Amino acid sequence: MSRLDIRCKVELPVSIITRGNGEKGGSETRARFTSLSLGGGFIDHTPPFDEKKILGLKYDLPKHGEFEVLGEVTRSERNGFAARFYDLNRDAKLKLWDYIRENVEEDLSCPYCGKDHAQKRRICDGCGWSLNIHSQDYIVTHEKESFLKRIQTKSDDFSIEDMYKILNFVDVQVLGIGKNLDINEEFVGSSQGILNVFSMIRKVAPTDIPVLITGESGTGKELTAMAIHERSQRKNKPFITINCAAIPDNLIEAELFGHEKGAFTGAHVSKTGKFQYADGGTIFLDEIGELSPQVQSKLLRFLEDKVVEKVGGHEGKKIDVRLIAATNKDLKSAIAKGTFRKDLFYRLDVFNINLPPVRERGEDKVILARYFLNKFSKEMGVAQSFTTEALDAVRSYDWPGNVREIINKVRRAVVMSKELAVAPADLGLTIPVMETETLTSLKDVRNTIEKQKLIEALRHCNNNISKVARVLGISRPSVYSLRKKYNV
Repeated sequence: MSRLDIRCKVELPVSIITRGNGEKGGSETRARFTSLSLGGGFIDHTPPFDEKKILGLKYDLPKHGEFEVLGEVTRSERNGFAARFYDLNRDAKLKLWDYIRENVEEDLSCPYCGKDHAQKRRICDGCGWSLNIHSQDYIVTHEKESFLKRIQTKSDDFSIEDMYKILNFVDVQVLGIGKNLDINEEFVGSSQGILNVFSMIRKVAPTDIPVLITGESGTGKELTAMAIHERSQRKNKPFITINCAAIPDNLIEAELFGHEKGAFTGAHVSKTGKFQYADGGTIFLDEIGELSPQVQSKLLRFLEDKVVEKVGGHEGKKIDVRLIAATNKDLKSAIAKGTFRKDLFYRLDVFNINLPPVRERGEDKVILARYFLNKFSKEMGVAQSFTTEALDAVRSYDWPGNVREIINKVRRAVVMSKELAVAPADLGLTIPVMETETLTSLKDVRNTIEKQKLIEALRHCNNNISKVARVLGISRPSVYSLRKKYNV
């Protein structure tokens, strides 16, 4: 077996520091290194110390100064003992490497496996180690090679559970999947589209200007609004969310602005609106395209004078609120149809952030899926990973429900999978293969795909027509029409 570090013969004085019983007392004796490597060295000292004993080692490297490290006795012999260094920091290791490189014997044999070469080589053809030890970046190459060989040496003792735990640790703790650029933990990715979103969040957050967030359902509009609020000067004030599509038209105005007692049937007491609750903070109006013309008009007045007037009230109250709105509709088309006010749109669209759908985010599909698998596996106390087939299915699927659909499918997979490796079937991504030979026209192809997506959306939304309409980006009547067309 080849060595994992280059050793060189030296005559380097070292002080051995031992502790007595407890932390007090102890002694310091003089000895010398007779060989030295990045990982440890052999010390000429009699009598030798017992194996696994921890010692303090203090030595003075010529040109580099004095160092003190911990060492563990790994082997004892009659004339001394071998010690492994503990937690050698990067600066100490770089200086130690300079010393070793200056003192290593120049010959044609490999310092790792000992194989003799007829001429100087850059890579040993016996063990595969890089031998260009005098190059400026050799230490980086050596550390990477050493790390991989140490893992390979230990891997025989790994169980399959150990391997998944290691992969999950590397994904989340080392590579930072799910911790990208200090954005909300569920708002991850590395595609150019999402990096542009992160950049815009940072630019607009410190300001107080209104923000309009657009994008398909499930792309993370509320997370974007939260990220803006959390990075603003209002972060310690309320963040109030209102889903305009979830509140009936006859109640939304009172919900937003409040109402006086007796303002309408059922108004038995006076009520404070969400805008007032958000005073000093941020209010997020999701699905703003669903607001009625009357509420749009009142919202426009608020944006102009920052005064809230309750339903049935006669006096307004000035408040300080930042407005962030979001929609999955094309508001310009709504303006053309007369269902959304043009003047309100331009007051809201001061700064626009458009969230790209998952299908346009490339490898982010896999990053998101792996992040949520790691997260949900940890929550349930299991260690799971995706099969190659599952990752291929994640890449090829369009994800019409975007990030929300990834979360739901991965959470389901963690619950449903009976194996440590999640398969496509666990994700519900066993997409039927179309028999294209039977299709006779482009219209037939479109109808087949349209029917397939409708069935998937209905299953995903548990036949809730409103949710299906939002997922597919169409109206509720269109959903009914498609169901009738395809007899679904």
